[in-house]
Amino acid sequence: MLRFLVPPSVGVARAQARGELLERSLSSDLGDRVQVEVAPDYATFERVAREAGAELLWAPAAICAHVADDARAVFKVVRAGRSTYRSALIARADAHVGIAQLAGKRAAWVDRRSIGGYLLVAQHLRERGIDPDRTFASQDFVGTHPAALAAVIEDRADVAAVSVASGESEHVEQALSLHGGRAGATRLAPILITDTAPTDALVITPALDVIRAEALIERIFPPAGGRERTTALKLAMEADGFERAADGEYARLKKLG
Repeated sequence: MLRFLVPPSVGVARAQARGELLERSLSSDLGDRVQVEVAPDYATFERVAREAGAELLWAPAAICAHVADDARAVFKVVRAGRSTYRSALIARADAHVGIAQLAGKRAAWVDRRSIGGYLLVAQHLRERGIDPDRTFASQDFVGTHPAALAAVIEDRADVAAVSVASGESEHVEQALSLHGGRAGATRLAPILITDTAPTDALVITPALDVIRAEALIERIFPPAGGRERTTALKLAMEADGFERAADGEYARLKKLG
């Protein structure tokens, strides 16, 4: 049996639905039973990932930074033709909040370990002389992107951070709609867009020995001309495809948190 650990950042209900899809499809495609588990929080995900407690990980970029060097393989998710993403700091469109008006505002972040939901925005602000710990009246870590956007929509927070495929308006709108529904798409707007980071990834961990890992990789990503078995992964991970990560590609993210 293969254990596939999924992060909680997209929301538990959505992650569980994707888990059911993955279990059925991957078990058939890989010829081995796949058990998909949704981590209850980032701390649990990170602990299991560092201990190689699962054979497969849908790993956020922040986790990849710490486990990629020891992994059997890391395949970055490609979305909108890119294997990088950014973070957007967002607020209610009618609040007219800009960078100069952040003092005393309330922030809702995903998790202290979330690149797109906290760390990229925090770094961006610090590079511009704005210390989040001194600037915001409060900072709540709410666990998921949907929860962070909901806090702003419901006026329990003034700003939040969300992962976006790029800084283009259509990709920002897609992220706001995905995680915030119609209210997210119509009532929220970006204040700033950060620099890029490599995307989340499918990680094959040392829990599989080298021979089994190579066989699994060849089955999922066969040589040219073979039948690719990534349909379920693409649907579940909202991916257009996958791209093998270069050695050390995630290392620079360690300094973020």
